[in-house]
Amino acid sequence: MIPLSTDVVRFVPPIFDKADPAAPAFFLRPGDPIERELFEAELAGDYRAGRVFQADLNRTFSEGVAVLMAADPGRDTLLALVAAEGALEDGEALPVEERQLLAAARDAMADHWPEYRALIVEMNRRHQLLPLVAFRRFCKGWENIDAALPFAAGPDRLVTLAATGSIPRSLMKMAGFEAYAMLNAGQHAKNSGAASKSDDGLPTSPSDAPSMADGTSAGTDGLKTPD
Repeated sequence: MIPLSTDVVRFVPPIFDKADPAAPAFFLRPGDPIERELFEAELAGDYRAGRVFQADLNRTFSEGVAVLMAADPGRDTLLALVAAEGALEDGEALPVEERQLLAAARDAMADHWPEYRALIVEMNRRHQLLPLVAFRRFCKGWENIDAALPFAAGPDRLVTLAATGSIPRSLMKMAGFEAYAMLNAGQHAKNSGAASKSDDGLPTSPSDAPSMADGTSAGTDGLKTPD
């Protein structure tokens, strides 16, 4: 079982003014290094959404090019572009024409080279699932979100799917990505502040657009984690 920390951080999504007491906010529990590795194992094992590194994408793409374009005179050009792209410094980019050529080749490789396509699928699956899984594990409450259900966690200590689904998707994802950033940084985000355990969870709109309206207290302690 993953241990629970008593430390909770108040996170205001960056599209709102963090100094505004009526701004939508989430209460996130920072994880520790063991939880970080367990979280990565959960994504990779349970959801097949492990980390996909650019080096792996480039290697698999190059393998596909070498096999599928063995007799094509453009093969060496593509392999050279991949190598040149990998040697770029931060802030540098290939010329537009070369980037477009690589993009078109990668689209074709995703259609015709199964190993490359599998990495693209896993990368996209991770991007979609990571904030959701992080939100359910590390969020301990919310406030000022109109029409949201009160905070609720199941026997597994995860935020219930019903409560999660009542949060606007864009806000849930912001909070989930923030929880993941905190998990990796090992420190609280700059726009976060320690939350009081007396803070109440407040309701939200099920729409995907964030609401700026004030919520009214649901009478439920948004920071309480059920036993």
